Amino acid sequence: MDNDQPRADHDCADQAAVELLDLFADGRNVLWLLDGFGPDDHVSYTRELDREEYLRVRPLLALAPEVRLGDDIWMLAGDYRIPPRLREPLAELLGPPGPPEGLDYYIGARQNLPDERP
Repeated sequence: MDNDQPRADHDCADQAAVELLDLFADGRNVLWLLDGFGPDDHVSYTRELDREEYLRVRPLLALAPEVRLGDDIWMLAGDYRIPPRLREPLAELLGPPGPPEGLDYYIGARQNLPDERP
């Protein structure tokens, strides 16, 4: 077996990972969804946030210990619950139309590639 072959495969995998990270670096090709769930656990409200809107609300979320973003500053690892105490400040930052009362809110990132790949 050629010792270079496994390394070459590893290098290709590393390059693919770097290219994938570049797609989403600095919040590019990402949109965020603010979803409100009703008592039946169905989505009753959704608002898409672009990068600029997310950058307005990120400091609010990052300072909330119960949100626990940690190193996931772009929210790529999953959805995060918005604590009730942050709903009003969040609505003020986003502007009208504000999220309806009485729902449980979560925010998370989704890929939004220019060629509309899923």
